[in-house]
Amino acid sequence: MEGRKTFHQQLEDLYLDLLRMANITVDIIEKTRKAFADLDAELAREIHDGDDVVDDYVILIEETGIELLALQAPVAIDLRTIIVIMRLATHLERVADLCVNISKAIINLGGYNLSPWISENIDEMFQGATRMLVTAVESFKERDEAKAEGLDKMDDTVDRINRGFLTATDRESEEEVDLVIRVVMIARFIERIADHAVDIGEDVRYMITGQFVT
Repeated sequence: MEGRKTFHQQLEDLYLDLLRMANITVDIIEKTRKAFADLDAELAREIHDGDDVVDDYVILIEETGIELLALQAPVAIDLRTIIVIMRLATHLERVADLCVNISKAIINLGGYNLSPWISENIDEMFQGATRMLVTAVESFKERDEAKAEGLDKMDDTVDRINRGFLTATDRESEEEVDLVIRVVMIARFIERIADHAVDIGEDVRYMITGQFVT
């Protein structure tokens, strides 16, 4: 009986570590959004240099998760919860890595002036991807299958804006074409952040139902 209590306490600690990691990751996205809006190279470098915090969390969560799987032999919902927590940690790490990639691109945008439609659309993508990640984490916390499933619909807006950047050079003057090409890469990174939120939703649905989402 005491062993099971210890297991559930460890599982609760693992759960809380994931939530802390998620909060940090959401904050990183917001900082990256601000760095792009202001073309703030100093903030972009801060985001790049701070990536170790997220890396440390994913190592901690993976090590703890593997230990629980090996020593406690959990079953049913406990087993799926541990597996999904480890998967979510990996998704969050990749989201943070994408923010690092965006930050590198921001540094290379020094000297450019962003046209209003670039600023507005990239900002909308950032906000959409952030809402998706927050919703994905909420679906995990609340074990809300409907909320997890709704991420597919939320992703449509981010995808639509990203597709717009692929034809953006047709709308801009020749002087801005090089800038738009660089921004297309950033838009793609933000789209990938949204895709990770969708993937988290699928993992949550698996955790709840035991059925893989295809």
